[in-house]
Amino acid sequence: MKPMPDMVGIISADRVSTEAIPRLDDHLIEEYAALPDKAGIVARALDRLGLKTTVPSVHLPPVRPGGSAVGQAVTVRNIPEAEVPYKRWTGREPTHLGEREAYFLAERGDLVVIDGSSVYPASCLGSMSTRLAAGLGISGIVVNGCVTGVDGIKKVGLPVWARGGTTITGHQRVETIEINGPVGLMGVRIDPGDLIVADDSGITVVPFSAAEEALEVARKLASQPARLRGLIDSNATAGELKEALKSQMEAMSGK
Repeated sequence: MKPMPDMVGIISADRVSTEAIPRLDDHLIEEYAALPDKAGIVARALDRLGLKTTVPSVHLPPVRPGGSAVGQAVTVRNIPEAEVPYKRWTGREPTHLGEREAYFLAERGDLVVIDGSSVYPASCLGSMSTRLAAGLGISGIVVNGCVTGVDGIKKVGLPVWARGGTTITGHQRVETIEINGPVGLMGVRIDPGDLIVADDSGITVVPFSAAEEALEVARKLASQPARLRGLIDSNATAGELKEALKSQMEAMSGK
């Protein structure tokens, strides 16, 4: 097994489909991060573009509510080990959980997406791995599966989304088969380089090719409630609020 540059050597280099993902302009990513209620607003914008690429937090909640993350996707796909864990433990086999390889291949600000759907409910992420990710500048981690060491993950403070916690270790049970290939997230396709916008409401995936157009639509949607919000805060009359609400509804319908 020959590690490629910046790899630890946990998995074979030939399991990395691409080292370099397509890159969006940093300013564009910052504008997504500045949106209010970002995951929901962006999901609505993508609806208007005919794209349903969001997973609500009722299916994939944040481990620690109150955080948000925006970053380009670096993907990790996990599958079950072929042998029973006991055989590997007694043979002193090393772990084949490779998300840590992805951290070193990523750029600061990237968001790691782990597809662990086929190994559920074994863990695909622990507190030490999360701490390493935070130290290397990863903006967040989305796990289509379970995590362990939940208290430790919360203390790290890095935004993490997962299906839940588990006491079943992924070591000797889970093998990373691919990094930076396409993955599925509860019916949503994610390609390396797609933009992930996540908060307490859920996780929204912006396809790389739609990033600029979706941002333009999201900006318009975010600006629509501004006048109504200002009137509410200034104790406007019921009549003024009614007219502002009518204007907002017309703007939303495109009239």
